[in-house]
Amino acid sequence: MPHTLRRSIAVFLLCAAALLRPGPVAATELTMATVSLTSEDFQLAMAWSEVLGRQKTGLRITPIATGTAKGLRLLSLGRADLSLIGAPHYLDALGSTGSFKEDPPELVEGYRRLRVLFAIDTGMGQYVVRDDSPVRTLADLKGRRVSIGRPGGNAGRVSTHLFKVHGIDPDRGDVKTEYLDYGASLDRLGNGQIDATLVWGSVPQAGIDQASRGTRLRFVSPDPGSLPALQAAIENGAHYVYRTIPAARIAEAYGGRVASDGDVRFWTFPFMVVVRADMAEDTAYTLCRTFWDQVEAVRAGSAALAMVDPANAASGLSAELHPGARRCLADIGAL
Repeated sequence: MPHTLRRSIAVFLLCAAALLRPGPVAATELTMATVSLTSEDFQLAMAWSEVLGRQKTGLRITPIATGTAKGLRLLSLGRADLSLIGAPHYLDALGSTGSFKEDPPELVEGYRRLRVLFAIDTGMGQYVVRDDSPVRTLADLKGRRVSIGRPGGNAGRVSTHLFKVHGIDPDRGDVKTEYLDYGASLDRLGNGQIDATLVWGSVPQAGIDQASRGTRLRFVSPDPGSLPALQAAIENGAHYVYRTIPAARIAEAYGGRVASDGDVRFWTFPFMVVVRADMAEDTAYTLCRTFWDQVEAVRAGSAALAMVDPANAASGLSAELHPGARRCLADIGAL
């Protein structure tokens, strides 16, 4: 056999061997619907994906900004693999109420096939005023101008009920409410155009942190005994709670720029990470177990995730756990 032919065959065999040699397995990419590019759940998805990669699980998460209701619809339709939904809002979806009242029956049927991986502590409804304001309680907002959240959002509905529980009725004009995005609300609060605003988020909350660098702020809490009345007033209100944040944590989070009259109470509800029931049990287990085994790394991904706690991973759920998640949460002692 001529030398050149032997060399050509040798080169061919080497190339064929290289093509047949197993290469790195591409990670399975999962899409997670989140509220926005700056939301805590977007940051959570990024941190979660990082630890999944670091632990060589073969899974990766790509977050997309959709909003809560649209995200659940995408998950139901198979166009996303994970999403987050508040426990009471999932019941809204099942009952075609609230933000889901126009959804067709086939979407509602899809909602019934969703399952929970775990619940997380993240966003909370927080009321803030300027530190030089005379307002010390929610009742003190009578006759004042208050922003109660984004247009069309659930926060405005909850705030309206909460104000009524505290003896001020926006429908009677006791308090002048308006809907504004959080950034615009904090700007208007800083220049005195409004007297208070609701902001949604964790501690620290990025908008409050930024605003407090120009104007000292102070939190105003709901009365601790008002929760039963608020729960009774809101549809699916049993899932709403007050979360108490120690004054020392507030001071540390904002470097003393945001004051509080002692410990602070914010309203909230469990946020559930949900998937479709047809997700493989081993995939659900790996997602759940890696998240909680690496929760310190997840928390380190953003200050807004510092409150994520495995002790609450199965608390206040309004949907059924995925079998893989049930096994995971049992293994880590959360069930």
